[in-house]
Amino acid sequence: MLHKKILVVDDDPYIREILATQLSRLHYRTAVAADGEEAVAAFKKEKPDLILMDLLMPRLDGLGATQKIRASERKGARVPILFLTAREGSQNKLSSIISGGDDFVAKPVTFQELAGRVEEALRRAKSRKKTSP
Repeated sequence: MLHKKILVVDDDPYIREILATQLSRLHYRTAVAADGEEAVAAFKKEKPDLILMDLLMPRLDGLGATQKIRASERKGARVPILFLTAREGSQNKLSSIISGGDDFVAKPVTFQELAGRVEEALRRAKSRKKTSP
């Protein structure tokens, strides 16, 4: 049984394919986007339960896309956004949080770490929904 939908946003088609395959093994449905502009459009169309967002992409980077997504969300309907990037560093982590990201995961990421981070983010989002008025 497939359940939650995850939007995978990365400008590298190989990484999008690997992530979508790994997530499908965990019984998630996936949608993909190749840059930040596509991510914003896919967010509105696909209504994902979680977004895996690359940091550096053409046209609109992950920070800008996250800000646009956050601005378009209904009050109290915050979708978890996990940044996946090869660019580690405290400045990148801080920027991702300021833009509205919920977590920051360095690439390469193991299957087990990805599964754990996704499950934890979905669990936190579910508990936020239960406690919001």
